[in-house]
Amino acid sequence: MGIIQKADALLLRTKFKINDFLNHEEGDTNFISILVLLGIALALAGVFLGFKDQVLGWVDENIGNFFSQSGGR
Repeated sequence: MGIIQKADALLLRTKFKINDFLNHEEGDTNFISILVLLGIALALAGVFLGFKDQVLGWVDENIGNFFSQSGGR
């Protein structure tokens, strides 16, 4: 088998693998799981909006403490 035939076979196998990857659907993508994930995201957003001043103050304080420390490696 010559190099052209080997390259052709490789390209053909690659094309079939890419086609199979793009067109074959597996996994849990049903409507209920999407709604559950959306609900979790909205709940986290609501918690963040409710406590954003405390969260941002805590983050600002800790980052400030981290960068104000002297020392290093």
